[in-house]
Amino acid sequence: IEMKQGTIALDIDGTITDHDHMVPDAVVSYLEALHAKGWEIVLLTGRTLSFSLMSIQKFTFPYYLAVQNGADLLKMPEKISIGRSYLSIDMVQVLETLYKGQEEDFIIYSGYENGDFCYYHPDRFSKKISTFLGEIQTPTATPWKAVTSFASVEQKSFPLIKCIGTKKVLDSFNEKLATIPGIKSSVIHDPISRELYLILITHQEADKGISLKKIVKSQNLPRPLITGGDDNNDIPLLKEGDIRIAMENSPLALQNLADI
Repeated sequence: IEMKQGTIALDIDGTITDHDHMVPDAVVSYLEALHAKGWEIVLLTGRTLSFSLMSIQKFTFPYYLAVQNGADLLKMPEKISIGRSYLSIDMVQVLETLYKGQEEDFIIYSGYENGDFCYYHPDRFSKKISTFLGEIQTPTATPWKAVTSFASVEQKSFPLIKCIGTKKVLDSFNEKLATIPGIKSSVIHDPISRELYLILITHQEADKGISLKKIVKSQNLPRPLITGGDDNNDIPLLKEGDIRIAMENSPLALQNLADI
């Protein structure tokens, strides 16, 4: 009878990746060895599935993956769906109203079953952000679809909406988002450009803490539960842990929750 030791649930970017946004071979080997000893491994990320797989392609042992902050929950490496929490197209219309007079714009992700691409308005971004968006299309493996209006999008639900800009602007805009029911939003550093920040907007159930609870319950994963992360969207994740780990460069709010 296989003895289960516990569960290790980790953020990907900045927690188990290197400076090239890849998970080093040594980390892959160590987690694989832990799994062989009876530890269950759960990875949770704000990334799309296609971008996640670029970094964790060497993970061949069984594990669980929550992408786009938990909008999709998957049993890996088979990519079997075990949960989903998407935003309605109505939320896009609400955001368009809020964004009037706002700097920059937002982008909408389609989800992996619809091609894992982004819808965006190329004419609504500054030159600086437009250059940045061009630079990230290749490394993130996410195709982009330019639209003149989000009203032309036929898709009716989305895993994640992302706002891009400076911390000051996004902190202010995030206060407006706090008044909208049914969503979860968090301001984080962009993992590729440390000058820019993001707001990740998801369904209220697409939260790393809630997602982890769903995975642990539905898959009957063992405790103790070790959690680790490096940014504000990892706060709900850390809170679920019996043992909590924050990376050295993580925000103070995260470090204050950590045992290590």
